[in-house]
Amino acid sequence: MATEDDYYLNLNQDQESLLRSRSSLGSNAPHRQGSLVRPERNRFNNPENPHYYYVQKTQEQQDHLSVQPSTTGINPTRQSLRSSIRSQRSNRSRESDGEYPLQDFNSRDKDIDDVDDEPTRIKPSKKTLKREKDNSLTLWQLYCYAITFWAPGSLLALFGMPDKPRQMAWREKMALLSVIGYIGAIVAYLTFGFTRTVCSTQKLRLEINDISVAYVTVNGKAYQLNASLSEGSDFEVKNDTMCGPWTAGGKDISFLYQNVNGNCHNIIKPKDDCDIPHDDDNNLAWYFPCKQINQDGSSKPNFTIDNYAGWGCHTNEDERKAFYDLDSVADIYFSWDDIKNSSRNLVVYNGHVLDLDLLDWLEKDQLDYPPLFDDLRDSNLQGYDLSVILSNGHERKIARCLSEIIKVGEVDSKTVGCIASDVVLYVSLVFILSVVVAKFLVACYFRWFVSRKQGASEVDNKTMDKHLNAIEDWSENIGTQGPINQVSPNLRPKKYSRMHKRESTFNMLQNRSSKMLQLNESVLDLDTTVGSSNVNDQFGGMTTMTIQNANQTAAFDSNANKKSHSRNPSTLFPSSSMLWNNTTVSPVPGATTMESLDPSIIHPDIVQQPPLNYMPFNFPLIHTFCFVTCYSEDEAGLRTTLDSLSTTDYPNSHKLLMVVCDGLIKGSGNDKTTPEIALDMMEDFVTEPEDVLPYSYVAVASGTKRHNMAKIYAGFYKYNDDTVPPEKQQRVPMLIIVKCGTPDEQGSAKPGNRGKRDSQVILMSFLQKITFDERMTELEFQLLKNIWQITGLMASYYETVLMVDADTKVFPDSLTHMVAEMVKDPVIMGLCGETKIANKAQSWVTAIQVFEYFISHHQSKAFESVFSSVTCLPGCFSIYRIKSPKGPDGYWVPILGNPDIVERYSDNVTDTLHKKNLLLLGEDRYLSSLMLKTFPKRKQVFVPKAACKTIVPDSFRVLLSQRRRWINSTVHNLLELVLLRDLCGTFCFSMQFIIGIELIGTLVLPLAICFTIYVVIFAIVSHPTPILTLILLAIILGLPGLIVVVTATRWSYLMWMAIYIIALPIWNLILPSYAYWKFDDFSWGDTRTIAGGNKADDELEGEFDHSMIKMRTWREFEREDRMTRSKSIQDVSDNIFLT
Repeated sequence: MATEDDYYLNLNQDQESLLRSRSSLGSNAPHRQGSLVRPERNRFNNPENPHYYYVQKTQEQQDHLSVQPSTTGINPTRQSLRSSIRSQRSNRSRESDGEYPLQDFNSRDKDIDDVDDEPTRIKPSKKTLKREKDNSLTLWQLYCYAITFWAPGSLLALFGMPDKPRQMAWREKMALLSVIGYIGAIVAYLTFGFTRTVCSTQKLRLEINDISVAYVTVNGKAYQLNASLSEGSDFEVKNDTMCGPWTAGGKDISFLYQNVNGNCHNIIKPKDDCDIPHDDDNNLAWYFPCKQINQDGSSKPNFTIDNYAGWGCHTNEDERKAFYDLDSVADIYFSWDDIKNSSRNLVVYNGHVLDLDLLDWLEKDQLDYPPLFDDLRDSNLQGYDLSVILSNGHERKIARCLSEIIKVGEVDSKTVGCIASDVVLYVSLVFILSVVVAKFLVACYFRWFVSRKQGASEVDNKTMDKHLNAIEDWSENIGTQGPINQVSPNLRPKKYSRMHKRESTFNMLQNRSSKMLQLNESVLDLDTTVGSSNVNDQFGGMTTMTIQNANQTAAFDSNANKKSHSRNPSTLFPSSSMLWNNTTVSPVPGATTMESLDPSIIHPDIVQQPPLNYMPFNFPLIHTFCFVTCYSEDEAGLRTTLDSLSTTDYPNSHKLLMVVCDGLIKGSGNDKTTPEIALDMMEDFVTEPEDVLPYSYVAVASGTKRHNMAKIYAGFYKYNDDTVPPEKQQRVPMLIIVKCGTPDEQGSAKPGNRGKRDSQVILMSFLQKITFDERMTELEFQLLKNIWQITGLMASYYETVLMVDADTKVFPDSLTHMVAEMVKDPVIMGLCGETKIANKAQSWVTAIQVFEYFISHHQSKAFESVFSSVTCLPGCFSIYRIKSPKGPDGYWVPILGNPDIVERYSDNVTDTLHKKNLLLLGEDRYLSSLMLKTFPKRKQVFVPKAACKTIVPDSFRVLLSQRRRWINSTVHNLLELVLLRDLCGTFCFSMQFIIGIELIGTLVLPLAICFTIYVVIFAIVSHPTPILTLILLAIILGLPGLIVVVTATRWSYLMWMAIYIIALPIWNLILPSYAYWKFDDFSWGDTRTIAGGNKADDELEGEFDHSMIKMRTWREFEREDRMTRSKSIQDVSDNIFLT
């Protein structure tokens, strides 16, 4: 029997499991199972595994839900697989031909609805259990305490931090600041200190052609000249300076201080009749006439005697000692071009430059010297390095002698330290320029070749420019309407009288039933025209839930024709088909099976679904939630958003507005609470607002706040004729979820408020429950029921969620382009459009943000989009995939509804500074990071054809508060992503490397702007000018401007860029410095204000009482609901007959 570790070798890096019904396991199709992934990275009993919760969930639901491994090899645990196979065999007799992937939950009998309270879970590993029991401090916590040893808890309590979590957050902040300090110190050292350390040059170096008259030279060294003596005077050393006549300035006086009797001893010897003073040991007083010569070597030999023999040779011991003690001020160097100069006979030996022409000045009549001197001078060796030629012992001694007497300087060379410094400099330069230039080139490629192919249709660049110009015109003002299409009268909202709205329940049910029959007949005629053989071909291989349903319908139709020629709908439609296709469900209790909700509760005027082959934009339509979160918005802001979503040209039959009001909040300056404002924008309610009841759910909070209640209102969007003309109004279904809080918190300042992340989790958790057919809360069942009532669809038909903030206005064709990209490429799991600023010129604060928004999209997101790894899908305007089709055989991969996404995103244990910044401040960005961590091989892209506009902060105080949250969340999300090894690329050619560069760049932003200012000032005042540094700075700042030139459609962006550059100290110094100092501030600050102030409520004490939450399967809830409804209808009928 194979061991557990043997089994875990069958894993892959794609890490996707596919949901399908049990009948799919019988497929004989070949599947690749093996992979070379290290097993410890994919053990499912490790909570750090990206698919830990997914495997748990599939095992919990294994009695009715089967998991098929993907073609790349990831599998559930062996225990789960065996259980699934046993379940398949035992229930095979109960399975019918009507079971289809992901849709059919009817394989469970009615007794299976009673789910155990203790679901089966994968047993954690011993290492995991040990970690859970071990409460000792981590290394990070130990470092936090060590770095803040000087601040005991009692001291922190005096400064307003009485509780330990608050103190620990402060300690972590100080530790993070110390890490930023370390990184900054390293960057500063590499920038300024490294070169000085390894390539320190204490002396000035002068090139031979740059020596001024303020110096004189001796054997390749320059000395400061004190021209205090008269012409014709001899040189002397006084007070550590070289004193001489002014005429000697710039001259070579090596012959006045000759280096004799050193290496040249017994190589240069006196002749028998030598007049030069010497002794018996052949020590000579001089070798050359004591003359000044020109530095360029143009002086001709002159043996005339001035005054007396030896005058000016400084042979006196005291004079020589004074000269030897004198420090030179500079070394003279020659470039190789200077050495190869044909006017001089220069050669090189061991880095020393020797002038062989100076050998002509030797006192040949007085001295004997080796013939090699003349051979070297006459052999035309100029410009050569003789270090190798003069390699034997005797020749080396002669070469050392020449180095002492005719040396004129050094070769322009560098030490090992200087070479290492240059290597570091140029490698850094190459990396920085590579990233900057690559971003520029890739952004241009995206703009010219990729973006025009995205969306509903491919266009040329001219048409793309026209479209972008239309968006620019539209974005100039928040109130400007986009090009809204006129709507057919039958698709416009219906106007009802008050009496019609209040008709009796009995008549309403009769009308609904009549309407249902008509719909059934029309749909039968529609769907039977689509055969299974041509569905996939007709839609170009694209798969949607609707197309899959059509395939099932065609298959059932084929089976029905074989068995019977009747048109009984119960034989023609499979389970979980569209609402009004399904007449097999009994609306009264007692049914043995339950595949959908009661058709009789559907709104009589739902938007009818178009034919399957209705493709107005040349791609099959999919159903989409338009999800809007609101908090304290006013009527104008909320109306702007909902108008724009309702009037998008995407068919209203395939979109559903879902608004979540985060608590009973009254925004600053509002007369009504946000839920009241939202309800005023809805009409034709399924249930009258005063009759709607609150229902419980599990909130993302701690303590007793984990229990929350919310109301769900269902109806249709109510337009204002002043903002949208009646002829352009669509009838759009709409849901409003109002988080109203429990009865205990009704007296608080913000009852029901749990944050934006909790609002998103309400939908995400609901989608997970629907996908896996899990037990759900009463609120989630009501959500399912209300979707059913106003759309005629089960929630499982929805494939995407467009997330929009309540102060954002969407361009009319944006949703179409976003959905089109999703349909065309099922690997895309999320994408965003471009966010435009509508109040560009409102103040200087808004003006400095325009170019920052532009460059973040058209450079950063464009670059990341080419590599399918956009790291931040902004919460104000992004679309996510709920589940993705995997091939044509009916497999689906849960994405947004994946347990690993939902569980980690709904984490309510924020016990570290890192988690607080991720979950409390940057939840939108963290959702993008979670998607990439869970599905690193899938795509997150940017689609510039889709656009929205919003109002940005117009005061610096609000901008400071907003960017504090954004910068801190960016840092912590980049910390998450930089550890992700499965992103595209490898080593420095990878997204992981780019993310690492961005992380370091973000942390050292304050230092970077300081360095920039220093470099600019240094370049102005220094000599020589640091050309390379200025070029690098120009490239870094100039390429974004070049992007404006080559990609933007308006020259005005050059002006916005200039304003942005002027404001760089704000962006790179003030904002990040403030954000880092506020690492431990988790409030939203002044971004959203409410009546009565933004002070948060004290955290409610106590423990969460799970018994307050009613958990059932939707079938159990529906069974109870039908019983209650049946009794109510019977009572109404009895009352009518009695009267």
